[in-house]
Amino acid sequence: MTTNSATPLPRQPTVEHTPQPATTVDVDPDASTDALDALRSETARDIVSALGDGPATASDLADRVDTSLQNACHHLQCLQAAGLVTDAGCWYSAKGTEMTVYGLTSRRLELRLGSGD
Repeated sequence: MTTNSATPLPRQPTVEHTPQPATTVDVDPDASTDALDALRSETARDIVSALGDGPATASDLADRVDTSLQNACHHLQCLQAAGLVTDAGCWYSAKGTEMTVYGLTSRRLELRLGSGD
């Protein structure tokens, strides 16, 4: 059986995503610790590390870090809420389903101790 691989949409168009140089997190009793909370999990840290190689979909990341898609999506949601991961574009599955492509918000995370005054 021959299949036609031509589709009306590019499945994985080039994603133009340039992370910021750095994100600063204040470690202070009065400041939010969402970023530190999101990075508490080894799986979340593995996802961030995998995104260091470039943008990817949740299913790609789940495969790379050897976790379920549901678990990868949970950690991506937490990392996004913490401002560490961003929506970098979209790709399409073989069935034409739109898939979010995730990228790092920045290449470096800086911790600032104290109130920063």
